[in-house]
Amino acid sequence: MLLTEITINAVLNRISREGIALAHWWDNKVVAFDPPQYKTAYPYGGYCALGFGSLALDPALFDGDWDPPFSCPVTVKYTATDEGSAATLFSGNGHLMKFNETEVVYDLYGPSYSAVVTDSTAYNDTLVDVMTTLCGAGILNLTLDTTYARNPSPAVLHTTSGDQLAINLASDMCAFFNHLFYISGSTLYLVDMQIDNGSRTIDGFEFFPAAYEYPAPLRLAWAGSFVVTTGYPYGDELTVLPFHTTQANVETALGDILDTMAMLTAAIPVPLTGDLPAPGEKVELTDTRLQNDTDIAIRARTIRYDFDNEEVLITGEGGVL
Repeated sequence: MLLTEITINAVLNRISREGIALAHWWDNKVVAFDPPQYKTAYPYGGYCALGFGSLALDPALFDGDWDPPFSCPVTVKYTATDEGSAATLFSGNGHLMKFNETEVVYDLYGPSYSAVVTDSTAYNDTLVDVMTTLCGAGILNLTLDTTYARNPSPAVLHTTSGDQLAINLASDMCAFFNHLFYISGSTLYLVDMQIDNGSRTIDGFEFFPAAYEYPAPLRLAWAGSFVVTTGYPYGDELTVLPFHTTQANVETALGDILDTMAMLTAAIPVPLTGDLPAPGEKVELTDTRLQNDTDIAIRARTIRYDFDNEEVLITGEGGVL
């Protein structure tokens, strides 16, 4: 169940697609809701941002408050059980985009991270320690969770060139070291792309068919003056920004990136039940629709929550078990 709180002219309204009696009454005033989606900045990691589109509301919600205000605080929650168990997906503002006789549409804007790291800032520490600095007060102002980060953490040796947003620096740095991160509430979760951020097994195939693909081959990857080849005499080249200056460190990172980008990818639609899947979570299944029963495992990199159809489309890399 998708639960939406919207404050209109200082009055809190609890609304949903259908009228739902929980601890509070959630009125059926949501007309449509664009599916939110997590997606990594790069196929090999980086910031896995949760993107939102728009929220369409029944004009009757604004009866007595017409015309609709330009900006409204909005919180969107999901629960499979009761109101007290609802997890917050979005907390930010809706900005009025359009209205007509059938709907009032707000674009959703979440928190922004505008802190800047200045030119010539030097980092010489582990990835976890650098991310601790970037998450600190005056920069991203977030709590860092490293439960699923690599241990030992890879070494960083990097000096910035030009001013840049801290969130973008963190994204590029984590991607180079084959990590992703996502933000939920006030916590940044750092996850090694080679580690499972929890796991689930999908049973039943009424939501299939799934789609399986191998990416186009890469011939080699560059980072600064260092290069790692794949053994293919054909394919594209990949260029990434290095976050170390020692050849062995850079080549190890490039090897991890190339391994990730050579894996089977799968797009798996699963029912929207229980806890929502998180970035980096392992998803296992046995596909009985293939020529032979085939065990598949992937890690979630793109997660599209389709609340209207009560389905989650999980896309990520993995392989046949």
